[in-house]
Amino acid sequence: MHYIVVIFFLALFVWSFFATGDGMFLYWGIPLSLCLLIIPLVNSYSVGSQYLRLLPEYEAESKPCRIKQLGPSMSGKPVRIEGVVQSVKGTLLNRPGYKIFDGSGTITAQRSTPLDFNVRVGDNVQIVGMIVKRFAFAGDLVVHAIGVKKIDTLTPLEMDEALVSSETRKIKKYH
Repeated sequence: MHYIVVIFFLALFVWSFFATGDGMFLYWGIPLSLCLLIIPLVNSYSVGSQYLRLLPEYEAESKPCRIKQLGPSMSGKPVRIEGVVQSVKGTLLNRPGYKIFDGSGTITAQRSTPLDFNVRVGDNVQIVGMIVKRFAFAGDLVVHAIGVKKIDTLTPLEMDEALVSSETRKIKKYH
């Protein structure tokens, strides 16, 4: 996505130069466009290298749990969840988010850097990360995914962990 922004601003500066004949558009525009290219790349590399450094620590400290067990009391704690990917969003912005279902519930796992491999809907994944709120002080709980890996098989649910509705509703018929 940031490549599109860089190309847009380069085209804007070049067009402004030809429209006005003022060389300052190129003098300032090209370095600023290069900054728009370099800063996101450096940020992505920096965050990605931090994830690689933190992953062994998170894998050692995280406890496997089911999505229905995740709650506000677990905020800030490392967790390990397994599930099936139901949807993938944010890949265009290099901030992928995965909606994960494990049979007991669903949760979104968000990452701040793209993965080296492609995760698709229907893939079995294991997520290692920290429980946080979507926004700093409000919003749903999400897993800030430090590590994402594809797995072949999921750990089966116990019967008491399955998402079962205890409610029964009567449906009225209208003629």
